[in-house]
Amino acid sequence: MPELLEAILWCAALATWLMIFFAIASVGLKPFARSIRRLAAAVFRAKLR
Repeated sequence: MPELLEAILWCAALATWLMIFFAIASVGLKPFARSIRRLAAAVFRAKLR
């Protein structure tokens, strides 16, 4: 039983750290994603003409 509890706690800790990491990464990459989206829209607009 203690091994199972320890495994559950490790999984919960890992999930917490992953959520924190992805929250920070999404905030940091938001300007980069906007520029890529704008560039892709311009390329597809040019191909449609």
